[in-house]
Amino acid sequence: MYYLHMRGDEIREAVRDNVPVLIAAGSVEWHGPHLPIGTDYLIAETIVRRVERRCRCVVAPPLPFSSTMFWAAGPEDGEFDYDPETLRLNALEMFRGFVKTGFRRIYVLQHHQGDEGLPSLTIRRAAAEVMRETARGWPPGWGRAPEIPIGNFFSMIRVAYLDSFSRYPSPDAPRCPVGHGSRGETQLMMADYGDCVKMDLLDAYERETGSLPSWLRDSRLATRDEGERWIEFCVEGWAAELSG
Repeated sequence: MYYLHMRGDEIREAVRDNVPVLIAAGSVEWHGPHLPIGTDYLIAETIVRRVERRCRCVVAPPLPFSSTMFWAAGPEDGEFDYDPETLRLNALEMFRGFVKTGFRRIYVLQHHQGDEGLPSLTIRRAAAEVMRETARGWPPGWGRAPEIPIGNFFSMIRVAYLDSFSRYPSPDAPRCPVGHGSRGETQLMMADYGDCVKMDLLDAYERETGSLPSWLRDSRLATRDEGERWIEFCVEGWAAELSG
């Protein structure tokens, strides 16, 4: 279910059934000459879209922009260094709205700078503010009450990564490869957005500049099959979490 497509009766039913809300978040950042500027967001969106087909959830409007600090390129290449405070306020109002509507399981699938990067910290701050606001009117000692106002209160809003809920076969098993614009992200993009991936532009860029950034040097090893395998691995973990 997509939130903007839902009627009021459908929203009330989803709230009553404690259906989780899922928000894709990313960045608008240069990922090399061969990948689109929205790579981070598009990878998150791919997983969200597939998860929505597997389990009952409400897909919210996304948070596609975040701070890049112009690490990879400048505005002339289409990159946005989105103010973290603006991201915080966007997330804050979204969380407030969903909590006021009655949703109690809100997830953000954030893909930019990893699970502990600036965007995740920014969105988590907004989540913390909404949680504080929600509990402000409760009496002291509310945790000792026979019935806690919101049973899952401390996990009501969760900011997680692509594979946060994935089950690896062992602690030493290879992790989902990512890497900025590298083999990892290139093959993840190939899974659903292969028409946006132009591998021949890597060769043209290398001829023009004389070299590739170190983080792009394994991009040519990417394959669609490998990207599909890892996308499905992440989707399974998220679907299992949201179905619980």
